[in-house]
Amino acid sequence: MFGLMRKEIRRLRVIVGAMTRYGFGSLIDRLHLRGKIPLMERILRRWKILEPDIPSSERLRRMLEELGTTFIKLGQVLSLRKDIIPEKFISELEKLQEKVAPVSVESVKTQIQKELGKPVGELFAFFDEKPLAAASIAQVHRAKLFDGREVVVKVQRPGIEEKIRIDLEILGHIARLLVKYISESKFYDPVGQVEEVKKTILKELNFDTEMRHMQRFRENFADSKDIFVPAVINELSCMRVLTMEMSYGRKIVELRDEDTLFKQEIARKFIDSYLKQVFQDGFFHADPHPGNILILEDGRLCFHDFGMMGYMSQELRENLADWLIAVLDKDTDAVADVYLRIGIAGEEFNRQAFKKDMGNFIEEYYNLPIKEFSLAPIMERSISIGRAHNITVPSDLLLLGKVFITIEAIVRELDPKFNFVESMQPYAKTIVRNRLSPSRIAKDGLKFILDLQRVLNEAPKALEILTQNIREGKGELTLKHEKLEDMEKHIDKASNRLAFAIVVAAIIIGSSFIAQYNVGPSIWGFSALGIIGYTLAALLGLRLIWAIIKSGRM
Repeated sequence: MFGLMRKEIRRLRVIVGAMTRYGFGSLIDRLHLRGKIPLMERILRRWKILEPDIPSSERLRRMLEELGTTFIKLGQVLSLRKDIIPEKFISELEKLQEKVAPVSVESVKTQIQKELGKPVGELFAFFDEKPLAAASIAQVHRAKLFDGREVVVKVQRPGIEEKIRIDLEILGHIARLLVKYISESKFYDPVGQVEEVKKTILKELNFDTEMRHMQRFRENFADSKDIFVPAVINELSCMRVLTMEMSYGRKIVELRDEDTLFKQEIARKFIDSYLKQVFQDGFFHADPHPGNILILEDGRLCFHDFGMMGYMSQELRENLADWLIAVLDKDTDAVADVYLRIGIAGEEFNRQAFKKDMGNFIEEYYNLPIKEFSLAPIMERSISIGRAHNITVPSDLLLLGKVFITIEAIVRELDPKFNFVESMQPYAKTIVRNRLSPSRIAKDGLKFILDLQRVLNEAPKALEILTQNIREGKGELTLKHEKLEDMEKHIDKASNRLAFAIVVAAIIIGSSFIAQYNVGPSIWGFSALGIIGYTLAALLGLRLIWAIIKSGRM
């Protein structure tokens, strides 16, 4: 059946059985699966719907939990898509939990020997046979090295990769059938969602990736007095085994009975660490549930589990900063415009209607002081409005939104008076300021010149292709001769102005480099040559602006 192997067909029968029992059997007919899978009819007759009176959202969640790791990951990915998934399903998908029993210690030791090439007794002075934790992909054991260092060893479950790849193959087929037979499913992009699950879960299966995440995160906080990241033991780590430094501490949610000032200090460290991750590093821990954050004896925060990380490009960070500032300034037009820069508008998008809805939402905050702002509902509401207008936003931003909701809840538990939005302002404003720095202007100017050079270099070739297509009858070019002489004058004037503008830009870029590296004599701590260059550029720029104003063509 559509290229599935025997193992995959057996697994598909299990999936079909679960779909039937949880009340989603109608999909089987809509996907044209009935009769194509051996024993399908028997499966459908055998199973009855479990508790048909409970909401479909809860039935979906329970079905995903029963089907295991891959389907739980699918649910977790979908729970981020507040832009396309109804809220009642989101709230259920956020409850997804893994229910797994630990594998035997013999299986774990066999896996370690297979991956690291030596028996456990030759690799560790002590290996605790009782697991510290067990999850669907891996389980963790405490151990000690021969040099006395205490470590934790994360070991992938034997055979889990094959099971996950079978599930991914089946999910891929189902997604394509959804697109083929159920036209309304295209809005939810089932193929794209499965690809996102695949990307996420395959990363988690590769402990090399998690190791690199840990090392990068540790480097980002190397100079921090508030954050601790366990070191990776490289020689005892590989694709399916990850050995790292042991850390002892309390979970962040276990501080309820602590002194108020201490909890406030922890809240500040926690928020500051995330603002640095998002706005400065563009690389953030995407799974900040309380079990992954420990408070060490010296008051430092220790992060664990780097399987799920988020990325923020420079452009996305800048747009997020712009959006936040626009929200705080209650600038409805700017809020809508920035959101459109971040997202992608689909078909039948109505810009005016979107701006109106976004404006009505922001107006609710007009008379609200900043200290009463809460970022989580603002982001959720914005995404909801965007979804209603067929606007999708990058998955990393959706992931960040979920992270903000989690950390805001943790911080409010520690310090009810803490204002998340207010603490973000300095970071957002710094990003905006950095755009106006000489080095950034120089960088952007250089990029502009290089892009312009590329366009000019490619233009003759593009023109040659165009004329060749016209000669071969592959296209048509219609010219209408009206006041060609006047057009020639306008083109000549425009080209002169463009050349003039490029010269001004070049002076600004050159002056920025001079100012950046403080070349030549200084005046009040600034490069004199840089000041002269900026002054000349300003005068020439004003001359150009005056010429444009005089012409009446702004």
